Amino acid sequence: MSMARAGEFNVEHYVGGKGPPLLMISGFTAQASGWNEPFVRLLQSHFQTIRFSHRGTGTSDRLTGEVTLRDLADDAAGLLIALGINKAHVMGVSMGGMIAQELALNHPQRVQGLVLGCTNCGGERRVAAAPEMVDLLTPQPGLSREEQVRRSWPAVTTPEFIESQRDVMEERLRASLINPTPIETSMRQMAAVQAFDSFDRLPQIEAPTLVLHGDRDVIVPVANAQILKDRIRGADLRIVPGAGHLFTWEFPEESATAVVEFLTKVPVSA
Repeated sequence: MSMARAGEFNVEHYVGGKGPPLLMISGFTAQASGWNEPFVRLLQSHFQTIRFSHRGTGTSDRLTGEVTLRDLADDAAGLLIALGINKAHVMGVSMGGMIAQELALNHPQRVQGLVLGCTNCGGERRVAAAPEMVDLLTPQPGLSREEQVRRSWPAVTTPEFIESQRDVMEERLRASLINPTPIETSMRQMAAVQAFDSFDRLPQIEAPTLVLHGDRDVIVPVANAQILKDRIRGADLRIVPGAGHLFTWEFPEESATAVVEFLTKVPVSA
């Protein structure tokens, strides 16, 4: 783990592997250490991966005041500058996919190839999750943090994965409790997600784009992937069969292969 000064903020980040740089943008309340290590190792055979913690998560500076996803995209661009990287491939998942869209739209000179995983365009044009799935992610009075996380599992992964990989889910839970994301960060990130809307701007994305999604995602329904594919000029769409929202955990080899196959074909001049 290292720290870098991205604009006005200190950002926790991890750099590993060899090859073209690949900036990996985490989702809601997640931090740099929260990526699935088998998935990351597969990518590091082809890329120099850069994982980082958003403001208010991990050991990055605390989040004070309101924040937008564009602000967090500016942080990501600032990190690349601080690391001396002029241009990088970018992969964002869930909320991180929204931030990746803002990065590609507002800092196009920084983005080589773009991978948007299990994400959407926000606003009224997105396909929303069923209310009962959203409820599973909503904090409930009287439940411990551990109970809250376990309650959310059916919203983010498939029943089969929970049953067969319970030890993996429990390990992920234990890791998230080492330096848990503060509730104020969660609330401000949620407000930023609710305010996000890229639908009308998606045709402005210039970077070659892969849209990657699990067909059993119940928190960001797979229909959102088709919207992104249709709105981003020349975008490719790859569906991971049998995968829920945590597709990089459920199918790390298939997910990494899709990312590698797409990004290795992106022209250097893109």
